[in-house]
Amino acid sequence: MTTTTVASPPAVAAPLRRPNLLQRMARNRLSVFGLVGVSLILLLALIGPFLAPYDPTALSPARLRPPSPEHLMGTENFGRDVLSRFLYGSRVSVFVSLGSVAFALVVGALAGMVAGLRSGTWLDTLIMRGMDVILAFPLIVLAAVLSGVLGTRTLELGPITITNIVIVAFAIGVVLMPVFARVARASVLAETREDYILAARSFGARTRDLLFGNLLPNIQAPLIVQAAFALAVAIAVEAALSFLGLGVQPPEASWGTMLSDARRFLLLGAWWLVLFPALAIALAVLSFNLVGDALRDALDPRARTIVGEAASEPGAERSP
Repeated sequence: MTTTTVASPPAVAAPLRRPNLLQRMARNRLSVFGLVGVSLILLLALIGPFLAPYDPTALSPARLRPPSPEHLMGTENFGRDVLSRFLYGSRVSVFVSLGSVAFALVVGALAGMVAGLRSGTWLDTLIMRGMDVILAFPLIVLAAVLSGVLGTRTLELGPITITNIVIVAFAIGVVLMPVFARVARASVLAETREDYILAARSFGARTRDLLFGNLLPNIQAPLIVQAAFALAVAIAVEAALSFLGLGVQPPEASWGTMLSDARRFLLLGAWWLVLFPALAIALAVLSFNLVGDALRDALDPRARTIVGEAASEPGAERSP
């Protein structure tokens, strides 16, 4: 009697799971630190003013008091609570930086995309030479000049009221525009040589469809990375302008204005007036730079790895 052996079907390998963006960024401890720092800063800007124990503009006779249970960050020369001003100032500093980078990203990237798509024409020359003129001036100097020219007071344009916070955000955004324009133009020039762009042009695709339907989805990675680095620059520039008296004006509080007010009393031993806003600026700049590095590595196709890849697991190689 013969027995028939039925061969079992070969095992099908489980599909490889590609990690998402957060998983790729979380592989590095410094990246995790940057993500946590950015999350804390954004959360502080959103809910910080609701946690303020005092009115940030309320005066009191308790002047230049060190940190205590009553005033966790002490008081300043007018008796105002430093913690309350710090929480309100975090919203101003972060929102000015976010607004300026958003403006620079939208306007600069659009200008760079148009210049790249019309490479070699008079429009390309006009746009990029204008960006070169902006880049010819030092960052802080140009931002200070724009803030001084536009003014530090509230502007009335008919029914529209433009506060000095908006003016500062606009000035910083103008200074940051050329960076996004150059990144967008270089990315578009690389993409216009691809077959899908040539095919779209052969079918008579309009410029709007090429820009927003074909090019933008494929060049957004370098723009996102640049936006993270630009946020770190914007926070530092806003603090510098406010420190020089050309940024956010009293009674509004920001990290830069707090440092400007504290410099006169540092020699008197009021160290708490400098410590907390300086640490906040340093943490914000460091966190956004770390997130930018992590985004650059995670969005780089050459650096991506697949979770569960056989070659990445020890002992995965088998003899035939």
